Amino acid sequence: MSKDSTVTVSQAQAQLPKLLKKDSFAISRHGKVIGVYLSRDRIEALIETMELLGDPSFTKALRDYKSGKMKFVDMEDVKW
Repeated sequence: MSKDSTVTVSQAQAQLPKLLKKDSFAISRHGKVIGVYLSRDRIEALIETMELLGDPSFTKALRDYKSGKMKFVDMEDVKW
């Protein structure tokens, strides 16, 4: 999380409605992060990512893609 997305406890209390429109932010006290807010969309994306990374066929496809072994075709060339 960047410095820009960190607010103090006092700032969080004063600006909570505005802050909740953000995707995520950290709350600090005395210069140390004591909490983190993640939007529902961000949490759902993290869960989906964990589920995908837990699927061996997906991780193999990801490795193949990163190594350049995966072949891509245009959608119009796909035979249904």
